[in-house]
Amino acid sequence: METKLLMVTATETSSTTGYIIGAIIAVVILGYLIYSLIKPEKF
Repeated sequence: METKLLMVTATETSSTTGYIIGAIIAVVILGYLIYSLIKPEKF
């Protein structure tokens, strides 16, 4: 029973971490796209 609870907690934590990493990547890509729109002479 204890092991099962630990597995569920680990799965939820890794899922949340995945969402956080995905959000960071999305923000970085969005920032890069906005920057390339504002200053297209650099690209």
